[in-house]
Amino acid sequence: MITVVRQTGQMDASFRLDRARADGERIIDLAAAQPDAQVPNCPDWDGRALASHMGRVWHMLSLIIERGLDTFPERDMFPEKVARGEFDSARVALERVDTSMRALDPGAPQWSWGTTQTNGFYIRRLHLENLVHRVDAEQMSGVESEIDGDEAADAVDERFIEFAPIREGRPAGSLHLHRTDGDGEWTATVENDAIVATREHAKGDAAARGTGADLMLAVWGRGPLESLETFGDSGLIAEWFELAR
Repeated sequence: MITVVRQTGQMDASFRLDRARADGERIIDLAAAQPDAQVPNCPDWDGRALASHMGRVWHMLSLIIERGLDTFPERDMFPEKVARGEFDSARVALERVDTSMRALDPGAPQWSWGTTQTNGFYIRRLHLENLVHRVDAEQMSGVESEIDGDEAADAVDERFIEFAPIREGRPAGSLHLHRTDGDGEWTATVENDAIVATREHAKGDAAARGTGADLMLAVWGRGPLESLETFGDSGLIAEWFELAR
C-alpha cells in the first residue's frame, strides 16, 4: 500500500542526505528482519541480496567521491564484507557514504555517468536510490510505503533528464508525462538520432498521467502501468520507461 505524503520543502543537500540516511537505515532493518523474503519486483533478490546490493552501491559512491575517480571503481577497491554478514556490512557502507557525502562542497565539479558533472549528481543519486529501494524493502515486508510526491517526481525527473539522453535505445515515438498532484511534466523525443528530454508540456505520440508516486513506481518498474491514465500506444510508454531505468 502506498500513502502519499508531503514533507520535502526545499530539496537541498542537507535534506537529501537526511532522507537518504533514514531510508538506508530502514532498508537494512527491514531486510535483516526478513532475510529470506523475496523482493517482489526484483525476483532474484531476497532480503540478504537487497542488503548486499545496497552495501555495494554505497561503497561505489563513496569510492568515486573520496578518490575523485573519473570512471567506476575497480573490483579490488571494494572492501571485504565484515565477518558478521550482509547487514552489518551494509551498515558500515551506509555510515561511510553518509560521512563522505556530508564532507562535500555541493556543486563542485565531479565526473559522473549521467549528464550532470558535479558532485550534486551523487547526493541526488544516493537520495533517490535509497528511496526506491526503501519501497522495495517495504513491499518485501508487506508494510505500507509513504512516498512524498515531490521526491517521487524528482525520481522521475532524474530518470528522464539525467539518464534517458545517454541511453543507447531509440524508441519509435515521443512520450509525454504529466504529474497530477503537483508540478511535473516531461517530454522525451528522438531528434537526429539523439534522445532529447525536457521539462515541458508538449504533445507526445503516447502519454501517461498520474500522481508523482504512481509515475515513479511505474517508471522504476515497481508499479503497474495500469496505475496511470495512458493515451496512445502503451507499448511505446513501456519502452520509454524501460529505457529510462
